Amino acid sequence: SDIFSEREKDVAELILQGKTAQETADHLFISLSTVKTHIQHIYEKANVHNRAEFALWSKNHSFR
Repeated sequence: SDIFSEREKDVAELILQGKTAQETADHLFISLSTVKTHIQHIYEKANVHNRAEFALWSKNHSFR
């Protein structure tokens, strides 16, 4: 599904790999606050509240 921007997909993949927000920021060469904003948007679009819920959501929805 195309509900996520390309950057949100990048962030989501790293989050699902268990990377912290800081590790994700370092990996993508973006600021921590930018990562947190992307995560907020990802959770809103997936209608989840945390990593565990997003991990479950992602098992039933392909986002790539």
